Amino acid sequence: MMSALSSALGADRYYPHAICLSFDPLMLWTYSIVNLSIWASYMAIGAGLVIFRIRRIQITRFSFDLFAAFIMLCGLTHLTDAVTLYSGLYRLDLLARIATAVVSAATALHMFQQTVTEKDGHVGA
Repeated sequence: MMSALSSALGADRYYPHAICLSFDPLMLWTYSIVNLSIWASYMAIGAGLVIFRIRRIQITRFSFDLFAAFIMLCGLTHLTDAVTLYSGLYRLDLLARIATAVVSAATALHMFQQTVTEKDGHVGA
């Protein structure tokens, strides 16, 4: 079953991305950690937005600014993805992903903190 799915998705025709990174352990681990961090933050931020709507929590200016930075940095990673298709600028791509991981994790943590401290639809004491 998995081999049929893998074949249907072209895994048998393409090399793994790790080859492009020369199987450099530092690059591979860093890519893995930042990408998993960004994924987890996407899930947490999405859940946080649902909770904000359900509990009618006011979004603070700081939350909005963090969210805007997160979205712009995510967009930047798509740009650097396109650039690395035609160049070897993997370190630039990795720097963009590290920045995205830091801001996305900060956004997710801040949103979680807001949902915990929220009272009567307003954040704070």
